[in-house]
Amino acid sequence: MILDSASLIDPVQLEARHALSTQLAALARVHAQLERARAGVPAGAPSDRWRGPAQAAYGSSVRQLAEQLERAIDAVRSAKRHTARALATMASRA
Repeated sequence: MILDSASLIDPVQLEARHALSTQLAALARVHAQLERARAGVPAGAPSDRWRGPAQAAYGSSVRQLAEQLERAIDAVRSAKRHTARALATMASRA
């Protein structure tokens, strides 16, 4: 009886690869959502509407939001890289 290499793959490895593939797809969706959110962040305070403390508070909030989105995007990119690397490693050992 001749077995092909696909029939020799451990079911646990198949399950792990499927979980990593699912995770990678989910991370890609989250990344796209975060990029859309970042694109929607205003560039600055509307100068014709607010002055003084209100303008400063708005500007500070917008900067904080942009920074938080950037950190989240960086974290998701890192997670995507690590997930892709794990998938590649598993594939190379199969």
